[in-house]
Amino acid sequence: MKILLLGGSGQLGYELSNRIRDLNFELTAPVSKELDVTDRKQVKFIVKKFSPDVIINCAAYTAVDLAEDEPKKAFALNETATVNIAKAAKNANSFMIQISTDYVFSGEASTPYKEEDPVGPVSVYGESKLAGEKALQEILPDNSLVVRTSSLHGQRRANFVHAMIKLFSEREKLEVVSDQFMTATWCGWLAEVIIDLARIKNSGVVHAAGAGVLSWHEFATTIYEKVKENNPNILKDINIAQTTLANFPRKAKRPQYSALCSTKLESWLGRSVISWEEGLDSHLKDIDYGNKLEI
Repeated sequence: MKILLLGGSGQLGYELSNRIRDLNFELTAPVSKELDVTDRKQVKFIVKKFSPDVIINCAAYTAVDLAEDEPKKAFALNETATVNIAKAAKNANSFMIQISTDYVFSGEASTPYKEEDPVGPVSVYGESKLAGEKALQEILPDNSLVVRTSSLHGQRRANFVHAMIKLFSEREKLEVVSDQFMTATWCGWLAEVIIDLARIKNSGVVHAAGAGVLSWHEFATTIYEKVKENNPNILKDINIAQTTLANFPRKAKRPQYSALCSTKLESWLGRSVISWEEGLDSHLKDIDYGNKLEI
């Protein structure tokens, strides 16, 4: 299978690149200096040249707060680029997988969102990702898949897990939001799922996230407990206090509840999704947290 991976330098792209190569698939993964996905001609050229069986698009504008001040940039990467890739995929008869987000939802739910639930983003970032979803489904309805995920963390680049471990060695007290709920997802597991979905080639929308609903405070507390268990003589005691979204103002509004239901994915793959805690254990193992605290 020939795979064109866009956005391969990010934390999910990194995990995908490693696993695709391990499986001996033919992989092309141009970096942003080699390909501007917002440039229609460049995208058309590389897709025509490589003629991939599958295009996986992880390229995205993900700076949620900055997007409020840079909506044109957010829409250029999250909508315009998707249009460019989808049109090129259509011409090449390539199957396209688009990575999307739980932020397409409003956050007013109280149970995990299913694929058919109404969308309603509350930020520019969410609006731009939803625009990309709609564009893909309009251009390539029968040969594409939108994979929505949530709260990614992995060994590559900045994420909540790495931020917490760094703060554990610097602070005696932390305040973490306890009234915002999500489904934490390990990138290594998600990469394996995406490769399986590339084989299956089912079209539409599917949710792929770690099982279980938790708050950011619960996530931070669990990270601390696991790191402390393996670094008892290095890591000092820390007070991880609860705070609220109202006490933690940000430029962009976040959905207060954006947990995703992955039962559709389970039916497609014939297996259960991993729990968020299993994903965290795998991530911590990847970064050898038992022997060091540095990231």
